[in-house]
Amino acid sequence: MMKSLTTVVFDLDSTLCRYRFTVAEVLEQALVRCGFASDRFGPIDVLADGYNAAWWAAEETVKASTEELRRRAWIGVLEQHGLAEVSVARDLADAYSEIRKETGLELFPEVEAFLADLRVRYRTGILTNGPSDMQWEKLRDLDLVDAVDAIVVAGDLGFFKPDPRPFRRVLELLETEPSDAVYIGDSFEHDIVGAHGVGMQTVWVTPDGALHEGDVVPDAVVERATDLREALL
Repeated sequence: MMKSLTTVVFDLDSTLCRYRFTVAEVLEQALVRCGFASDRFGPIDVLADGYNAAWWAAEETVKASTEELRRRAWIGVLEQHGLAEVSVARDLADAYSEIRKETGLELFPEVEAFLADLRVRYRTGILTNGPSDMQWEKLRDLDLVDAVDAIVVAGDLGFFKPDPRPFRRVLELLETEPSDAVYIGDSFEHDIVGAHGVGMQTVWVTPDGALHEGDVVPDAVVERATDLREALL
């Protein structure tokens, strides 16, 4: 169980909001839009895993815009399939971006009211990985910029969760000791391990009821962030 709290901090993606289309669905449409068969590079789910891995590798090594990271990710994917053409990677990245804008993202149900109610009792914040331009655009589109007391986008800092520095920065902005704060996120490695490492309490959001073995144990596990309403309010 969580101990006495003054502060509640959330991850953003897959914790408070979601894209309406999965990575695999967007990749499939991007391939077709650029004249490729949807299975040109093998099963789409496998391609999505490779794309995500290439994205994360690029994100952690270079401070770049969303467009640049998407191009780097596509270059990484194409190189694995013997098609190392920058122009093709650019076209696929552009198509991917277009489809993301067309399909958009949304808050999970009841998140807006939950954040408003929490703010009456706690200091609240959002700490998210990702490039600065993309994450701030999401925050604006979802009307979250003024919904909490502090926001830290790791891309602004150049250090990404689970690095302790983004966690310490949001705690600094919220004028909160780690032990008085809880971090709520869906990534065990980035969110739970990272927040635990600086002394924050943790809640793991895992819709599929996944289990995780290891030395780090979250203080609570829920299917949705809003499942914490009764416990926190």
